[in-house]
Amino acid sequence: MAARTDNIDKFFDAVNDVYDTLLDAVKTSNDRGYRVSRKLIDEVERGQRYVIDTARRFATAPGDVAGFYSTAVRSVTDAQGRALELTRQFLDEVTDSGREARDTIRKVVEANREAGQAAIGATREAVQKTAPAVEQAVNGVRARAAGATRRATRSTSTKRSTAADSN
Repeated sequence: MAARTDNIDKFFDAVNDVYDTLLDAVKTSNDRGYRVSRKLIDEVERGQRYVIDTARRFATAPGDVAGFYSTAVRSVTDAQGRALELTRQFLDEVTDSGREARDTIRKVVEANREAGQAAIGATREAVQKTAPAVEQAVNGVRARAAGATRRATRSTSTKRSTAADSN
């Protein structure tokens, strides 16, 4: 009985491991999405500040073409740098996501294999435990059926001989 309980515990532990693994994967993906979204929002805010700053400089000194041009070039250069940084972070997150997906799949497959082995072990033990009782019940049914067949055969023989005697 202890081995059966161990197999049942192993089965449910393995199922629990699968759920924990999947939950961790969802949490990690959520965190990753938050990081990418936060970075995108930060870059949009930074770009907005640059546009406002550039427009303000032009509005306060419309004749300072060299200063406006310098600010515009710096703004475009910074925007390109931010875009590259955002792309790098996105690619890093995608790479990490792939690695984590492979790790998650490996853990789920391993836990499912353990659950399957535990289920097979528990089933095998249940069959081994109940087999003698089932065999005994089948033998009892066979014995009763054989007894009923003998009684029916005797009854039929008796009726035939009684019918033959009366003729």
